[in-house]
Amino acid sequence: MSGYGFGKKPAGDKPADEAPGEGDRLDFSGLSRTPVTLDPAREEAAIRRGDALGFVDRGASAQSASDVTPDSASDASGTRRRRRSTQPQVSVFIKGPKDTLDWFIEYTNERGHRSYWEALEEFRAMVNRQGE
Repeated sequence: MSGYGFGKKPAGDKPADEAPGEGDRLDFSGLSRTPVTLDPAREEAAIRRGDALGFVDRGASAQSASDVTPDSASDASGTRRRRRSTQPQVSVFIKGPKDTLDWFIEYTNERGHRSYWEALEEFRAMVNRQGE
């Protein structure tokens, strides 16, 4: 068979004194089963080196998740970020005449919209203004 590691290995690859299936196991005997202990001084030094290089802590900030409102959040530096409220979404597949859909795509790109729903929202606002 091929030597790419798929399927069974040829019988000649195993030493004669090894039992079947024994050579396929990983040896974890040198690994400790206790949790890794961190030296606070080394950790603080690593944080200082990271700060000097410009790394920003993206971990848990001073606020807990229950303190953050859905409309705003705060990162570790205290900067407030406003989150957009999410709305239910749906996908629409539209099949139509090529020239009409090409016009719509070109119109959307010319208006600087990043997505088609923004162009549809603009049309909706235009229709609502005319209806008033």
